[in-house]
Amino acid sequence: MNALNPSELLAQLRQQQFYMVTMQANTPTEDPLSILGPNMEEHLNWLIEQENNGTLFLSGAAADETEWDGSGVAIIRARSRAHAEQIAETEPFHRAGLRTNTVRGWQLNEGNVTVKLKLFDNSFEIN
Repeated sequence: MNALNPSELLAQLRQQQFYMVTMQANTPTEDPLSILGPNMEEHLNWLIEQENNGTLFLSGAAADETEWDGSGVAIIRARSRAHAEQIAETEPFHRAGLRTNTVRGWQLNEGNVTVKLKLFDNSFEIN
């Protein structure tokens, strides 16, 4: 067991600043693709652009094995919260009025991520 006190443990947190963009579906539905579909290509291209320019850290649907209402979450890199809000405003589903994007600060502090790359077959696993 670690013998450090809470102040020492807190000082060891990574404290890397990111911003969480919660993308809430304005019209939750059991068939979100019927609403989001017409803007899906633009949305995916936006995600690719954010990933390629280093803005996008993580992103995905707010879903589980039982449901997805069309909502999502993205963790982005930005100079400030105001800058993150500017980026969130450019997301195509938000611009089309299909989602409402809300920005909050999010600090990466702790966790465990394993990435397995298999170069020969060009595959990867994230655990």
